[in-house]
Amino acid sequence: MTSIFIARQPILDIQRRTFGYELLHRDAPRHTGGLPAMGANRDDATRAVIERAFLHWGMERLLGDRFGFINANPEHIHDGLHRALPPESIIFELHDHIGLPPHLIEAVAQARADGYHFGIDNVADVGELVRSSVLPFVSMVKVDIDRATPDGAEQIVQFVRAVQPGVYLIAERVARHDQFELAADLGFDLFQGYFFAQPQLLERTARPANAAAAIALLAEIQRDDSSIERIEALVGSDPSLAYRVLAVVNSSAFGLDRQVESLRHAIVLLGLHQVRNLATLLTLSKSGATNEELITLGATRARLASMLIADRSLRSSAFTVGLLSVTDALYGTPIDTLLDELPLAQPVRDALVHGSGELGAVLGVVKACERADIDTVMAFDPDRLREINSAYADAAMWADSMRRQMDREFARSGAPAAGRGRLPRRRRRTVN
Repeated sequence: MTSIFIARQPILDIQRRTFGYELLHRDAPRHTGGLPAMGANRDDATRAVIERAFLHWGMERLLGDRFGFINANPEHIHDGLHRALPPESIIFELHDHIGLPPHLIEAVAQARADGYHFGIDNVADVGELVRSSVLPFVSMVKVDIDRATPDGAEQIVQFVRAVQPGVYLIAERVARHDQFELAADLGFDLFQGYFFAQPQLLERTARPANAAAAIALLAEIQRDDSSIERIEALVGSDPSLAYRVLAVVNSSAFGLDRQVESLRHAIVLLGLHQVRNLATLLTLSKSGATNEELITLGATRARLASMLIADRSLRSSAFTVGLLSVTDALYGTPIDTLLDELPLAQPVRDALVHGSGELGAVLGVVKACERADIDTVMAFDPDRLREINSAYADAAMWADSMRRQMDREFARSGAPAAGRGRLPRRRRRTVN
């Protein structure tokens, strides 16, 4: 299985307590320390960091109750990429901030009004701030203490304190003790650099979502007559996409700390707005194609399980059990490890890990249908053999039709064929 990487470097206050982490793109184990990911342009790197942080690791695991800093540019904000992330925990560092056209300035201003926070990155001269198009909308200014002269750094501090007194000043690229002392004496609030810590490289197995599924979901959500039922059907036709939706629910960044009984329950908890953001992020991140046979198998199992469950109130849970039953093969990871990252109710988890309970029994029958195990099907309900055979055929046709619809949306999107003011309060650190 393919591994993915991300790095994080702490940003500390004057007492060397962790205020937050800058999240950095890395594409291989050799890119440690401060080395950039080779071959990745800045736009792709930004999207990769957001996708990996939000969808593969989860913001809570990466940040805890600290802030996250992510490099971006105003075009990302204009395109709405920021909306996939919760505003209360992320600061977007803007490299490009001088001479921006009006539509980009307006995008940053609107995002700031919506509660998102920004910083200006890599400042080495006060003239850069004088000419900045976005200084009125930022909460942070990061000063490259290695490039700025002592007099230049002092001028920056004086200018920011006079013009934007509530803005945090961060001394970045602090590599030596004398640089730290200088920044501290000048009144910087926060500090980052090799003098304190090199970026920590994190690795895990990639869990890609099918790009066609994400595009089909995005297209559906844009419709005026979109419904929870229709969205559930689309998400429920792809185990990789369903896993992502459930993982988002498990992120405490959205304040959803409850267990969910089904995929439908997760979509209702998230709301259409957040599901739209998720689909947008998956689409923009250029997620590669996954194993279509496993995806179709998972969709077939989901549909069949929901049709066979005797207790109608468990239909959504049975659908979720069938859909997630292929994720261990899809991601090459034990099912119990995968489920540790999802907020699933215990009966759903027990069915997937142990095959127990009513949901586990139905999943066993579904698998028996796949291998033509008539004895197991008869033991489940000898009076329903013909009905179960018919339901299996219907489920397979439904899964196949959903895959075709996704392929059509994917082709219609024009995607490449290969793609098949004030910061909020955090729990432990409060800032004004």
